Amino acid sequence: MSAPTIAGGTLVRARKALSVSAILRPLPLLVAAALCISPAPTRAQANGNGNGNGAIPTPEEYFGFAMGTSKKLARWDTIVTYFDLIAERSDRVMVDRIGSTTLGNPYLMITMSSPSNLAQLDDIRAASKTLAEGRVSRAEAEALADELPATVVINHDMHSTEVASSQTSVELVYQLATATDDDVQQILDEVVTVLIPSANPDGQIMVGDWYRQIVDTEFDEARMPYLYHSYSGHDNNRDYFQANLVETRHWMEVMWRTAYPQVYLDQHQMGGTGPRMFVPPYPDPMDPDIHPLQWQSLQFMGGGIVADLQRAGKKGVITGQMYRIWGQEGALTGRHHNIVALLTESASANLASPMEVTREQLEGRDDSYGFTMNFVDPWWGGEWTLGDIVDYQMIAAMSVLRQTARFRDQYVMGRWQMASETIARAEAEGPWGWVVPADQADPVAAADMARRLELQGIEVWQVTESFTATPVDPGLRPQNGDPRDLGIWSGDIDPDAESDDEGEGDSAQAGDEDDSGDSEDRDAEHPDEDSDADSEGDAGDADSAESRLLEPREIPAGSWVILAAQPGWAAVEDLMMPQGRELLYEYPDGPFMRSYDGAAYTMPMQMGVEALMLDEAADVELVAPSFEPAPVTLPSAREWFAMSTAISQAYHVANRLMAEGVPVSRTDAYFLVDAGHAEAPALLSALAEETGVPVTADPSGLGAIEPMTLSRVGLYQGWAGSMDEGWTRLLLEEYGFAPVTLANEDVRDPNLSDRLDVVIIPSEISLDRLIDGADEEDAPEGYRGGIGEEGVANLRAFVRAGGTLVTLERADALVLEHFDVPVKNSLEGLSGSEFFTPTSLYRTELDTEHPLAAGSPAEVAAKWAGGRAYEPTGWDGEAGRIRTVGRWATDPDRLLMSGLIVGEEHLAGKANILDVEYGDGHIYMYGFRVQHRAQTTGTFKLLFNALMKAGRRPMMD
Repeated sequence: MSAPTIAGGTLVRARKALSVSAILRPLPLLVAAALCISPAPTRAQANGNGNGNGAIPTPEEYFGFAMGTSKKLARWDTIVTYFDLIAERSDRVMVDRIGSTTLGNPYLMITMSSPSNLAQLDDIRAASKTLAEGRVSRAEAEALADELPATVVINHDMHSTEVASSQTSVELVYQLATATDDDVQQILDEVVTVLIPSANPDGQIMVGDWYRQIVDTEFDEARMPYLYHSYSGHDNNRDYFQANLVETRHWMEVMWRTAYPQVYLDQHQMGGTGPRMFVPPYPDPMDPDIHPLQWQSLQFMGGGIVADLQRAGKKGVITGQMYRIWGQEGALTGRHHNIVALLTESASANLASPMEVTREQLEGRDDSYGFTMNFVDPWWGGEWTLGDIVDYQMIAAMSVLRQTARFRDQYVMGRWQMASETIARAEAEGPWGWVVPADQADPVAAADMARRLELQGIEVWQVTESFTATPVDPGLRPQNGDPRDLGIWSGDIDPDAESDDEGEGDSAQAGDEDDSGDSEDRDAEHPDEDSDADSEGDAGDADSAESRLLEPREIPAGSWVILAAQPGWAAVEDLMMPQGRELLYEYPDGPFMRSYDGAAYTMPMQMGVEALMLDEAADVELVAPSFEPAPVTLPSAREWFAMSTAISQAYHVANRLMAEGVPVSRTDAYFLVDAGHAEAPALLSALAEETGVPVTADPSGLGAIEPMTLSRVGLYQGWAGSMDEGWTRLLLEEYGFAPVTLANEDVRDPNLSDRLDVVIIPSEISLDRLIDGADEEDAPEGYRGGIGEEGVANLRAFVRAGGTLVTLERADALVLEHFDVPVKNSLEGLSGSEFFTPTSLYRTELDTEHPLAAGSPAEVAAKWAGGRAYEPTGWDGEAGRIRTVGRWATDPDRLLMSGLIVGEEHLAGKANILDVEYGDGHIYMYGFRVQHRAQTTGTFKLLFNALMKAGRRPMMD
């Protein structure tokens, strides 16, 4: 098939499908243990001995209990061996090892279909890919789709405390491997089922082992005191637009470079005192940039699932409520790529133990609990077991497969139709696309962003020669569109035809981005607060369009281009545009409507990357991108090799050099490496080539030079199970800070100052839990207690003696209540109607003279996932000088960069980063998460400078 023709750019070679290892190798944020991805998957091959019904043991025969048996959980290692056994004895099942998890366990992809389909699997996937790209004519698509099986991906065990789905996987594989009824035979003939039986195998093991430790003891409801993913815990499904976790990258390998599904099912669990299962459709609002066939298909298939559950006598199924999921941080991102993406949420038991639920509990949780047209057969209480959850999940999964088989052509052609019409809409409405210049303050972050976009299924191109472009100011992208109605969602569009002139050059788009809120689930919609937004969306106003033009720019060769006209246009708009979410209400005059996810991701803002939106097509060659750093030849240096402190990865290189014994010094603008050091050139050259960090020689105007030592960083963990701790640990490890994990007794150690320079207290740990921890009624022996008052006093002594204490967002309660610092959070006491801030991006102004702001511009986008607004309370107290390093934008009208805010006057001008002198040491209080989920590259340096400052030594005379 010839390469597609793109207006304004000729594709000079077909896009090359990169292997996951080739894509990941240059990623700077890597964990050594996670680099176990095989260049090609290993596979337990079917042996061709028919369906092997008599030779395959049932789950009960193999494990000693049926899946769903109360108080019994099959462990991941035994599940893997069972799947391998089935693959050896069935010609319907293939098991692929996509790679290794963070802790080295196998990450599996199981493919199930008829023997004839499996024999031509490569051809099926190639045809599915062509249809997913949407660039063939209808006639060509229909010819491909005529005999093409549909592909369904089912994802299980994302959240490992939701224990049922890994057990459901076992039952599902056994049924598809052995059943001989007409329904299963039709599924095998018409569908390729791709199962990810555990998206977090490490957590499946950890949670199961914890459960076996506490079951039938007095602590059988005790929370697991550590994260069930080594870095993210429950936040692992908040990683799907960044791919910091190796498990996320494995999932992306399955979705975007292997299976090319038309249908996706993700099976989760929810709280135990409400409906028994949620099934789509999702409640309003949803992203209108997603093709309407997606929403219609969800209603169609969701209705079938509900009907199948009802036929099986399963009560308590709710639709159209509860899961108001707009965006792409989770694994439902397939909706933005024309995949019919379904979520089911089953009521939980007490892990694998039965749970008794009363009618009073159900009604007490929601006073409207009862019959509605979204909830036609309420469940009124009783015993709820692991077996119930497995039953509901099996019925839902088989319903999806059965419906896909019966309406195969509808789903196969549906993905093509959505893709082709999405491309046509983008061509008609514009913009042409986004350019990420290669010559920016942090070129490594720019390449990293482009790589992450490609990794998640977005088409990214690269230019081979420089060109001149005139970017436009995108403004805020309104949630519900503008007066334009091009009637673009039309089945009559020919994807091969040229687009109209109508709407050309119009960059305003309808829709919004997703994000997570103060806690996992608390986020909401964002209004368009920008008074210019209406004019930006007026395609007929030439003066308005002209006023949005920015100064022409010379774009260098090697820059990246993200075209709007691609199948994932909705994803591109969601991730690249500043968002203006609409303020909605639960009911007239009611509370503000909260979304299940967040409000604004806008990757360029979060990552501190310049991305220019172009309305006009550029006449330039576009080629498949390369993310390999260019070969490095160090410049000739008389005294110093230099790396800019504006480049986040330069901090990584500096730490690695010091860890190898190479001396590093710094100024505010540069890291400096002694050019005369014997080992420096070879090691620096290798690190620069690995990370892509540019190295210059003998920069002028250096000013004061300070030699550095590696900072000894301690990160508190205790038994808190803080996701913020996990993400922070991941970030620090990947940037070479080698944090020491601190238990409660470590914080109480009177020799703390001899061991560490810095102590970090992460967010998401209440002050009570930090100090007191769990007691003997809540946790088994060995998992009790906190740092205690002794630990608080020891931290005060640590700082007075010259140590550095870092508090991340809510961890500031320790300082505000126990360090006698005359500062308060001025947001306390505000009502939800006075101050409403779902996760968004707000402008922060920095004191660029302060060492913490070294390498940063004067303004940055701060990720609000909960935050603070600091004000002084007086001049007394134990603290010395208190300096404001960062503050929320002084002008309330400039505060919102992407998302939503109500009550911006309560933030404007207030401090959000403080440097508190305390004895001979410092306390750095961060009122927003500068390191949020290891995603906010643009603000990493604000934390890194605090850590490195603790390790800097003044230059001797």
